[in-house]
Amino acid sequence: MLFFRGRYYLFWVMFFVTVIGSEAFGADHFSPDLKLCLNKITGHIYNDEFDEAGAVIDSLADSDCSRPFIFLSYSTLYQSQMMTAESEFLEKEFYSALDSLEFYSELMLETGQDSAMAYFLLGHNKAFRSLYDGRAGHTWSAIKKGLGARNAYSKAFDIDSTLYDIGLGLGSYRYWKSVKTKAINWTPLFKNEKKNGIELLRLAADSSEISQDAAVSSLIWIYISEKRYGEAIRLADEMRLKYPKGLTFVWALASAYYKFGDCPAAIEMYRTINRRVAGNPGNYFNYIESAFYIVKCLDEIKEFSPEVNLEKCELARMIEIGLIPEDTRKRQSKKIKTILKSCKSGNLEK
Repeated sequence: MLFFRGRYYLFWVMFFVTVIGSEAFGADHFSPDLKLCLNKITGHIYNDEFDEAGAVIDSLADSDCSRPFIFLSYSTLYQSQMMTAESEFLEKEFYSALDSLEFYSELMLETGQDSAMAYFLLGHNKAFRSLYDGRAGHTWSAIKKGLGARNAYSKAFDIDSTLYDIGLGLGSYRYWKSVKTKAINWTPLFKNEKKNGIELLRLAADSSEISQDAAVSSLIWIYISEKRYGEAIRLADEMRLKYPKGLTFVWALASAYYKFGDCPAAIEMYRTINRRVAGNPGNYFNYIESAFYIVKCLDEIKEFSPEVNLEKCELARMIEIGLIPEDTRKRQSKKIKTILKSCKSGNLEK
């Protein structure tokens, strides 16, 4: 999943997944039946059940759901599918859904509807676009749209400071902005707001109406960034158990274990990922990614048994016989070489 240029981007997608489910802006905004549908969408996406999520979203077309939330749901689904597949195969549909989300959110403002909600949704729209531009390497565009997301969230917060879900967007922005501008945090324009960002995310995790799981997801990656591995592992394991069919939190848990230095535990998580993606490897990016860390961890703990060497060679064989697209081979070339070399080295030692 490094198509997102590092797994710290991962929390954004989990952010939007949770936004479309759970309790939504109080009991007066949505019917109980609609809330149930939105919760189903959330659960399916977290569990990588994309067809099921799409079917639930389709069923909302003739319901009393406000149109912005329908298109937010579609945007979330398409982004999640592309992220899981490490591919841009739904880019056209993704941008179409975002355009509709933006249109209906602005219509809410023009017609005098809930302006805090409208700005909240516009913030999501800008954040989605910023993330997508960032992963494509369009840095300046991503920065501009990120600032637009921040401004929209700030307007929503000024209108309704009790809408704690806004803390998710603002908290994430302030923390990662501070990380990315560390060298110039001494300036007023780019001051260090990491602590405030974490506090806002904790508030969202504890008190928000619709964003609890998303805030937890954000905190996992922040704790990894802050080298607070024990907290990251605890939260990631809780979320993995909550959504057992999905791999999002398995990736997070594997990363936390690896960076913490617990290679045996990391290996088990990467093996879980590798086994699941091997049956449907797609463009092979995630297969190679998980195989690389399995090999790397085995080498770090200096495990050279015949069984281990067999495992390495089986991983290498899948790469050798796989119909791996040229783009994936280029992006993962160094890791492919490491995997293949590991198998050959094991045979020599044997």
